Amino acid sequence: MEMVDLSRLIYEGMPKIPVLPAVHVQRCFSLEKGHALNVTEISLPCHAGTHVDAPVHIVPNGKSIEQLPLGSFVGPGAVIAVKKRGGEEVTAKDFESAGVPVQRGDIVMLYTGWDEKFESPDYNVHPYLSVDAAEWMVKRGVKLFGIDCITVDLPTPMRSKGFDFPVHKTLLGNGVLIAENMTNLGEIVGRKTRILALPLRVKGSDAGHARIVAEVLN
Repeated sequence: MEMVDLSRLIYEGMPKIPVLPAVHVQRCFSLEKGHALNVTEISLPCHAGTHVDAPVHIVPNGKSIEQLPLGSFVGPGAVIAVKKRGGEEVTAKDFESAGVPVQRGDIVMLYTGWDEKFESPDYNVHPYLSVDAAEWMVKRGVKLFGIDCITVDLPTPMRSKGFDFPVHKTLLGNGVLIAENMTNLGEIVGRKTRILALPLRVKGSDAGHARIVAEVLN
């Protein structure tokens, strides 16, 4: 069975949205320092690294990550490849012209190739989803949408004051979960897959870090 890892490595000081706290990974007990065991401690915001957003991220009284059923995170994969420059919209027309069939209950992944810029400042000015593309997925009954960018919405440096996250609202407000900071999606373009995007069960959380993998079926 071939499995493709679609999730980011977590490490000290890894890139994240600038407003979020820094990521820390450190040994709190160490064999080298005379402790009986090696024990690692991590501290990271739920929206750094590869994660799944829950509705409560933007929907008042929405479900938190541990309230969602396991079936929400597992399903057939439909990978759509769209090449755009930083700051350009990915639209419903782009989805349609890609020719990838999308069925109710699918997990749709958008491959832009932007994951290659993860440690570059360019990662923060990325392609993003249009509202009509989000509505396109809602109409088709997609259960989860993943992207290889830091957010599905307009890049942070391009936002005006009062920005209200319209793509997050459209997707999460209609039961379509969001996975961000994906990687390696290019390895599964055009292949039949089953996606497993299982997040940590953090009580009351608006997101959960996830080891997202694709099981290749052909």
